[in-house]
Amino acid sequence: MSIKQVDIMDFKQQVPKFQAMLLEYSSFIIVPFIICIYFSTALSSILSVLVIVLWLCSGQFMVLPATLKKYPVAAWSMLLYVYFICASAYGTASKAEVIYTLTKYIEFFFIPLLVVFFTMEPQRNRAWKAIIAASVITLLGSYLMYFGLLGDIKQLDPSFKSRITHSILIAFFAFFCLHNIYAGKTYRLAYSLLFIGSAYNIFFIVSGRTGQLIFIALILLFALQKLDRKKLALTVVLLSIFLVGFACFSDKAGRLYEGIANTEAYFQPIPEQTDSSMGLRYTFWRNSLKLIAEKPWFGQGTGGFIGAYQRVAENTPPTKNPHNEFLRITVELGLVGLLVYSGFLFSQFYYAYRLPDNEKYLAQGVLITLLITSLFNSPFLDHTEGHWFAVLITLCCGPLKKADA
Repeated sequence: MSIKQVDIMDFKQQVPKFQAMLLEYSSFIIVPFIICIYFSTALSSILSVLVIVLWLCSGQFMVLPATLKKYPVAAWSMLLYVYFICASAYGTASKAEVIYTLTKYIEFFFIPLLVVFFTMEPQRNRAWKAIIAASVITLLGSYLMYFGLLGDIKQLDPSFKSRITHSILIAFFAFFCLHNIYAGKTYRLAYSLLFIGSAYNIFFIVSGRTGQLIFIALILLFALQKLDRKKLALTVVLLSIFLVGFACFSDKAGRLYEGIANTEAYFQPIPEQTDSSMGLRYTFWRNSLKLIAEKPWFGQGTGGFIGAYQRVAENTPPTKNPHNEFLRITVELGLVGLLVYSGFLFSQFYYAYRLPDNEKYLAQGVLITLLITSLFNSPFLDHTEGHWFAVLITLCCGPLKKADA
């Protein structure tokens, strides 16, 4: 055997060791990636590219079929992204509009990539710690901004991201804290304070109505998951008292009344206040339904929403985001695409029951959060929400293999 052949054999033996090492130390990229999702679009975008490189260099692309077979959520997610690619073959969207859409919905491709990194318990633990750290910093930063302790920051709400994004992240974090309080872990007092701080922040500091609705839904979900009938009834009563008191006596309930007033004004015989946040949403939804009616089965094609919406917008503002994920996907991919997205959502619901209890409860919370967010926003179109949901979905699904063993 020649020296060259020996070198080749030695190289082939070293490759699996190198790939295993990359997986073992993947947290050095995954953890910063998760943290940057909360604070920096630019950095999280750069790190997402490194995640793809890590996935390729660790050889996980070779076992992608097995990954899709083992994790149905990943399979549905990949199917949806492949459909986006195929749907770029029809429609009248420009090349730039197609690339824009495929880039925005890259999170559906990310889910099958990320899940392999969370099959190992050490990596999952580090990822959860990164989420806790980023959530605490987000919450603390919001309070510091509110009290003017971070300098003269001029923005609509005291948050690193928009109030919608902030309220979604903190509402789920409150749900996460509740589970840790109930589990009786070492840091029960700390989690109790974080839960109280999160609840107060959502309703009295950053007025994101989507986050408030998610918070209420997740509290009820937690009660269904963990409490007996008497405690469940008590939770409903206490939550009702809080909401009535908030609506009747808090000056922070203005956003709630504003939404009601905007809705009433919009549905007048001659709509008024269509430039309000709720009025614009209703206009986006109405025009999106017009586009769906034009091509109901396969839609306008990938990237087709942008140009098609401008065509039907008339005197209303153009948009790339109708603030409803179901409508946007249906406009571009038709009812067939909506069916695939629904399959993606249902797979999360169905396979959550195959997870260990802790991940099962959190996975159900992620799904409720995603459903509510998809009704009033387009989370996978938005960078922060899309990447955050991709991480949370795969993080909860990581132990699936262990649960089935």
